[in-house]
Amino acid sequence: MVRAGRMSYFLTESGRRLVFYGSTTLAVGIFSGHYLTHTIGIQYYKNLFQAYKNGEERQVSEKLLQRFERAVNLLNLSDFERKFVNPFMVSGFDVCNAGTLKSRNGGLVGIPVNFEYDHVNDIDKKDVIIRGHKVDWSSEGGKLLEGCLVLSEDEQVFGMAREIVTMNTNKRLFQAIIPTTGWVFTYSIASLINQRMNLYVRPRSLRMVLYTICGLFGYGIYSFAADMSEMYYETDADKKLAALGPQIADAGVRFYNKILQKNVAIRKLTGDDYYTAKGNINYLVRQKAAPLTMRRDFFIASLSDLTNDRSEEAS
Repeated sequence: MVRAGRMSYFLTESGRRLVFYGSTTLAVGIFSGHYLTHTIGIQYYKNLFQAYKNGEERQVSEKLLQRFERAVNLLNLSDFERKFVNPFMVSGFDVCNAGTLKSRNGGLVGIPVNFEYDHVNDIDKKDVIIRGHKVDWSSEGGKLLEGCLVLSEDEQVFGMAREIVTMNTNKRLFQAIIPTTGWVFTYSIASLINQRMNLYVRPRSLRMVLYTICGLFGYGIYSFAADMSEMYYETDADKKLAALGPQIADAGVRFYNKILQKNVAIRKLTGDDYYTAKGNINYLVRQKAAPLTMRRDFFIASLSDLTNDRSEEAS
């Protein structure tokens, strides 16, 4: 009875006002959690993914700094924009980014440790751990992994440039707005139906059904918008890079081929199905990112088109 009395408080005018304030606070929190981590909280993001060796932060070598500078020059960033992008070393084998060049806090490009390798002999095999297990380098998966951990300079420059292009958009702001809007929409539609149908005087179970339906609908809208925006920004970055010429398009083909090979190797080594047989991430329902095979095929087509165009110009 006491519990029922407490719950009935939220059906009163003051209780509904409290829920509204709580919903507004949650909306602000959702936006802040998505956006501020890539702006004023970017240092905490860096500390989370920073690569360490012997208890100390791995520093970006002079060789990688030069390649990073080449990636920056490739994109013709202004002197002002150059001040807001910096590299750092990350664990794992995937290049990544944090932050945005649209903020005064700038952005960071995470360079994986395998970018230090110029030859398979440079691989520090004893330190390579996959899902908590050492790699059997004599196995089929081990040999495949060994062959794709070494990227050429052009492939590395392509990977860094891709992250810089991605950061030089409003992606962070837009992807903070999406979940915030999704929550506001879900709360608003549920509140509106409650008022129009006067469900406050109906059984609680009926309102629970309403909240469940609105919640699922709101989550569906959020998922669709978030996935589509991610795919848009990924494919847009690829288009901008492909437009830089056949050399970059060729590097893109080789870069994505090695990512796919790496994923297939991890699948063989671990035996799980996180990656598909072709190397794409195996999503169950949602498609949270553009398939890697699709991104590679785009560069194959772009390279073919650019090569044909040059052949026609030469003739």
